[in-house]
Amino acid sequence: MHIRSASARRTRRLSLASTAVAVAALAAAAIAFDAAGTGSVAQAATVTYDPLAKALDFNTFVENETTLVSTESEGPMATGGDLVIKGSYNVDIHGEATYTVPGDARPTALVVGGRVDYSQDPATSVVQVLGDGYVKVGDLTGTTVRTTDDNNASVNTRLVASGAAYDSTPRIELTARQPEASVGPASPIDFADAFAEFRSQSQDLFVCRAHEVAMTDAAGAAVPKGGVAEGQQIRITLEQGVTNVLNVTGEDLNNMADFVFENQPNADTPLLINVDTGGTGGEFDWDVASQAGISGDQAPYILWNFKGTTRLNIASGDTVEGSILAPDADYSDVSPANVEGQIIAANANFGDVGESGGEVHYFPFAAQLACETDEPSPSETTDEPTTGDETSCEPTESPTDGTATPSEEPTTDEPTTEEPTTDGPTTDGPTTDAPTTNGPTTDAPTDDGSEPPAGGGTDAAGDGCPPLTTTGGSVGPMVIAAGVLIAVGGGVVALAAAKRKGARS
Repeated sequence: MHIRSASARRTRRLSLASTAVAVAALAAAAIAFDAAGTGSVAQAATVTYDPLAKALDFNTFVENETTLVSTESEGPMATGGDLVIKGSYNVDIHGEATYTVPGDARPTALVVGGRVDYSQDPATSVVQVLGDGYVKVGDLTGTTVRTTDDNNASVNTRLVASGAAYDSTPRIELTARQPEASVGPASPIDFADAFAEFRSQSQDLFVCRAHEVAMTDAAGAAVPKGGVAEGQQIRITLEQGVTNVLNVTGEDLNNMADFVFENQPNADTPLLINVDTGGTGGEFDWDVASQAGISGDQAPYILWNFKGTTRLNIASGDTVEGSILAPDADYSDVSPANVEGQIIAANANFGDVGESGGEVHYFPFAAQLACETDEPSPSETTDEPTTGDETSCEPTESPTDGTATPSEEPTTDEPTTEEPTTDGPTTDGPTTDAPTTNGPTTDAPTDDGSEPPAGGGTDAAGDGCPPLTTTGGSVGPMVIAAGVLIAVGGGVVALAAAKRKGARS
């Protein structure tokens, strides 16, 4: 009776162990197949933003020096360096300024981060700041702020050369009486921070992955980037409800006879135009083609991105519909045609002696651009197991159940000496996650539980991280799954044999 009872207990333990081994094997195989690509696949994240947000709705936003010759800006202007008065110019003629410095009674229509230069044309130059807007000057050296006239009467504020009379020229004159102390010396805008972001975003936009717009000729034949012939009419059709990206060269733009929009951009269907000026060494004299089918109403939804362009001159042609992002460029405008949008540039000359620059109309950029990136979104990585210490490595493709392994409990990859574990047989049989000493070892973990890089590669970088795998998954997890199932088969056979031996006992 004693022998038969012990045999029954041993048989029951072996039966339970056999079941546990099978369950563990199925779980391990499921994990391996999921890692091989049968589970969810991480998708690229989409970043949506307004790349001109740092311009604070200023009509022109310049990093360094701005020279005003002619003619006018319908909206407010800001320059991080000096302002050179070289002719008569009107600023914020429609009173569009919205940027208000705390404590001020009026919005700011003109910001000068450096000094005002009155030395270029002392005879006739007057910059009028209209719309009752205020002026901010970062360095008042060489400037006198006048809030009274030569008879000491209270008047609208003027900025003149140091010690000059109220009616002297050159000057900046306001249509409001701004308190002298609020003029400066301080710039309320961090231009360095803004342009660091503009440059970064200009780079990102240049490789923006969104709906790519195809150019066609008048007959409907496709025209590739760099393939526009001189005098050719180009047509585009936008995909509704998404960000549209058109990639062209500077030569393409100058070769166009007409640039025809078959449908119109809007807030939900913005258009990003990436202009590659590499063929002319980053310098571009733009002969602007007519943009048929659109006008100022659509300009807030168009952005011309001149990434890396160092000189951009609006030389001739038609009106530019849309905002211009050229954060590295010395910008100039000697064409009487207009720009309908914002202008972002490193330096700017509006007009020139003997040349009448066009007007800058106030159509600030008013869309959000959506571009795909290579980074997965956070929700796509929350279900990945961790190793216990945070590293910059991506999760490997080797399966793990993520459970703790305290010393008093059986682990998932090492059997105990007295009872069979849930995922491995006794010491007489093969384990479920490591081969025996006589079997191959290239695709399975070593006997200490560590795992090689995915695909059997080595840690070439020496940082403890596995090499990146190719898209579509790796064969490594499939090999692991096969090894698991083979090992389970051997384990079940061994357990069955032991069971028969126990029954005979």
